[in-house]
Amino acid sequence: MNTQAWRLPLLWLCALLLAAPLAVGLLLLLADGVAQDNLRLLLAQPGLWHSLGLSLWIASASTLGALLFTALLLAQGDGSRWMGLLLRLLSPLLALPHVAFAIGFAFLLAPSGWLLRLLSSPLGFASVPPDWQTLKDPAGLGLILALILKETPFLLLMALSALDPAKVARQQWIGVSMGFSLPQIWWRLLLPALWPALRLPLYAVAAYGIAVVDLAQLLGPDAPAPLAVRLWLWYQDADLHWRGASASGALLLLASGLLLLAGLRLLEWGHLGLGRRHWLDGRRAAPACLARRLVGGGAMGLLAINLLVLASLLLWSLTRRWPFPELWPSQWSGHHWLVLLPTLSPLLWQSLLLAIASAGISLLLVVLSLEAQQNRRPWPLWLVCLPLLLPQASLLFGLRLGADWLGAWWQGSWLQGSWLQGSGIGWGWVLWSQLLFVAPYVYLCLHGAYRQFDPRIVQAAQLLGASPWRAWWRVKAPLLARPLLFAFGVGAAVSLAQYLPTLLFGAGRVVTITTEAVAIGSGLNRRLAGLYGLLQLLLPLCIYALALWLPARINPALRHNS
Repeated sequence: MNTQAWRLPLLWLCALLLAAPLAVGLLLLLADGVAQDNLRLLLAQPGLWHSLGLSLWIASASTLGALLFTALLLAQGDGSRWMGLLLRLLSPLLALPHVAFAIGFAFLLAPSGWLLRLLSSPLGFASVPPDWQTLKDPAGLGLILALILKETPFLLLMALSALDPAKVARQQWIGVSMGFSLPQIWWRLLLPALWPALRLPLYAVAAYGIAVVDLAQLLGPDAPAPLAVRLWLWYQDADLHWRGASASGALLLLASGLLLLAGLRLLEWGHLGLGRRHWLDGRRAAPACLARRLVGGGAMGLLAINLLVLASLLLWSLTRRWPFPELWPSQWSGHHWLVLLPTLSPLLWQSLLLAIASAGISLLLVVLSLEAQQNRRPWPLWLVCLPLLLPQASLLFGLRLGADWLGAWWQGSWLQGSWLQGSGIGWGWVLWSQLLFVAPYVYLCLHGAYRQFDPRIVQAAQLLGASPWRAWWRVKAPLLARPLLFAFGVGAAVSLAQYLPTLLFGAGRVVTITTEAVAIGSGLNRRLAGLYGLLQLLLPLCIYALALWLPARINPALRHNS
C-alpha cells in the first residue's frame, strides 16, 4: 500500500480537506472582524473588557491549576496505593463528558446541592438553603474548579504516555543512590523533562478554557458572562449587525488565546531557565509526609467528586420529591425514563449517526494520511492539532462566515435543498464542522501506533504475493485493531461532546443529546437534567465498550492479553 504512486496526491488531498477550511475561515474572520462598523459596535458594548478579562482569568487559572495538580500527583504519588487506584480509574474519568460532569457538578455545588446538605446542620441551615452564590459566581470559581477536575486526568494521561518506565526507573535508582527522595527526583529531573511532551496538551487545555461555551452556560458567571458566551448570544440575535460584532469579538478572542499560549510558553522558558540553579544545588531533603497526604487526599477527592457526580445524575433522574436538607429523595419515580425515553430515540439515533459518521470519516482520512506519510517526513503535530490549539469559537465563527458566503453563491443552484443546503445550515455542514475537531484527536491516537509498527511485516506479506491493499487489510489492520478501534471510540466521543459546532451549523434543525443536555441543564428541572446528563454519558461509554470488546474478535491473538 505504501509503494503506490498515489501516495503524494493523497497526502495533499487529506491536508487540503483538513487544513484549507481553517485557513479560509481565519482569513474571512480577519476580513470581517477588522471592519470599522463591526469594531465600533463591539467596542461600544458595556463590560466588554470585563468579559475578556474573565475569559483570560478562567482559562489561565484552570490551566495552571490542572498543571500543578498533575505535577503534584506525579511527584507525590509514585508507588502509593491511591495513585495506583487513580491510574486504574483514569479511563472512566476521561470517558465522562464535560457537559454531563458539569450538570452533576452543579447538583453538588448548588446552594441546595448534596455538599451543602451534608453541612446544613453544622452551618445552621435546617430547613432553607443558604443564600450563597455557589453557582455562576462573579469570579467563575465554580467553572474553574470544574475545568481543573476535568482536565487533570487528561494531562496526567499525556504525561504518563510520554514517560518511558525503564528510563524513569533507572533515573529513580540513580537519584535514590545519591540520597535524593522520590519527590525531589520528580521535581528536579523528571518533571522538567516533561515540558516538551506536555506543551501541546497544555495549549489545548488553555484554548478550550478561554473559548468554552457549554460549561460556561452551566457553571460560569453571567453578569457579565465570559466573552465566548457573549459572542454566541450576539450571533443568535435577530439583528444581523450583531453578527459583525461577533466576528470582531471572535478576532479579539483569538488574539487573547494566542497571548495566553505565548504566556504559557514564557512560563516554560522561565521554569527551565530560572529553576535550573535550584535543581542542581545538590541539597537533599526528606520526603514531606504532610504533602504526600494532602495530595493523596486531593486524588481521592477527585475520584469521590466524579463518583458523586454520577450518583447525583442517577438520583435526580429517578426523583419525584427531594426536600432540603434530606440526603436522599423522599419519593422516587421513573416517570421521566418511562415517558421521555421512547420519544428521545430519534435524538439518540441522530447523535449516534453523527458520531459514527464523523469518527468513521476521520479514521479513514487519518489512516490514508498516515499511510501516505510512510518513509516521508511526518506532519508536525502542532499543525495537525491547530484546531485544538486555537479558541474554538474564533475558528467556528470564521468557518461560518465561509459557509454563509458559499451559501449565497449556491443560491438558486441545483445544490439548494440538498443535504448540504445552500444556506450553510444542515446535517452535512454539522458533520463537516465536527470533522475539523474530531480528526486531530483520531490522528493523535493513531500517530504513535503507526510509528511503532514494523513495516517489514507488510513487506513480507507482499513478497508472498499479497497486493498492498490485501496486505493492509489481512495483516496490518488486525495487528492494529486495538489502536484503530480505540481511535474510533475517541473520535465518536469527541463528536458526541461537540456543542458549538452543532448549534452554529445546525441552527436548531440538527440537535444532539449534548445540545439538549446543555439547554435542559441551564433550566430549573433537575430531573430532566439528570436524565439527559446520564444519556450523554451512556452513549460514549457504549462506544468505548464496543471498541474494547471488538479487537479480540478481530485478532484472536489479543484474547490472551485481554
